[in-house]
Parts: sequence; structure tokens; C-alpha cells
Amino acid sequence: MKHLLLVDDHKTFLAGTALILERHGYRVTTASRGTEALERMEQCPFDLFVFDLKLPGMSGFELSEAALRRDPEATIVILTGEDIAEHYDKLIDLGVTGIMEKSLGEQEFIHCIHLAMHQLTVLPVHLARKLRTKDSFHGIQPVESGAGNKSLSEKEVEVLKLIAQGNKNKDIADRLFMSQRNVEYTISRLFEKLGAASRQEAVMKGIEQKWLSLEV
Repeated sequence: MKHLLLVDDHKTFLAGTALILERHGYRVTTASRGTEALERMEQCPFDLFVFDLKLPGMSGFELSEAALRRDPEATIVILTGEDIAEHYDKLIDLGVTGIMEKSLGEQEFIHCIHLAMHQLTVLPVHLARKLRTKDSFHGIQPVESGAGNKSLSEKEVEVLKLIAQGNKNKDIADRLFMSQRNVEYTISRLFEKLGAASRQEAVMKGIEQKWLSLEV
């Protein structure tokens, strides 16, 4: 039986959501504050974390960071009634697996939990539509680009620079406040865009395509 830690300061919502999860075969431990959630993490391991974004004292951001420091492979889903668009990048960079709205029906909610358990990202469609072309507007363009070059995002350029400096995945995660899992995904996407098969080749191509300078 999968064990979830559910954190929300609205106790009626917390109790009701826990009942739904238990009805669908999950074991649920609850907490209404971030500090209480951290205490629960000390007591036993969890398969999935479901955090509200707005919590008293410690926010959902801070709680997610703390959970990922304890376990970089932790699976975290944010369940919130807030407008999440402006926080999307920060949450994904932290290593959050998905974002769900509290307005979801029971079946949709359980289906999203199931997807997150299988390491699949959960995201509201209206948010995905707003963000689907984000890199097109915010990606850093190379000084000189070949015909086949693909634009790298700011985050990918930062990761490439740290790779060139000899940083390992854990060091990159610490420097950029990312989870190791998210760093691995970013590096994989970076290699694909550069057409590289290794870190050394990625650095060479980064220099050739003007994403890096020789002084990096």
C-alpha cells in the first residue's frame, strides 16, 4: 500500500481529501503545518508528498525544498486553490512532479495521483497552454547560430556553464536549487538540443555554437 503525506492547513479539506485517498487504497498521514510535516518525515518514509502552497509559517515552497534536501528523489505534488502560473518555473526548478487544483473531481484527483506515482508530470491544461511557448520568448539566443541550432533556455545555459566548470550533478543541483532528478532531465534535454553524447562533447558544442566562451 502506497503511503502519502498530505499537508494542508484547512482541516476540513485535509480530512475530506484523506478520506478520498484512503477509499482508493492509499495509506495517508496528514499534517496541517510544515514543521509538523517535517516531524512526520522523520518518523517514516513516504511514497508521495501532496502539499498545499500556502501554509502557516513554512510555505509549500520551503516545505518542498526541505523534503527534496532529505530525499532528492522525493515525488511532490502541489495541490492548491491559488493561481499557480507565476510560481510555475520556481516549482518545476525545485523538482516538484506536478501541480493540481483543488477544484478537481474525485476521479480526476485520484487519476492525477496515480500518474504522479508513475513519475508522470501532472499540470492543468489552461496552465500548460499559457506556458507552452515560454522558451520561445525567454530562451537566450546565441551570438552566432548555425542552421540546425536549437535555442537553449536560461536554465539550460546555466547548467551547461556549470558542466564546463567540472561540476557534478549534485553540485549543479545545490548551486541552482534544483533536485538531482530535475538536473538529470535538464542535462538530457541539453544533450538532445546540442546533439551531444557526453558532457565533454556538450561543452565543445556549446563553445562552437557560442553558448559558452573559452573563459567560462
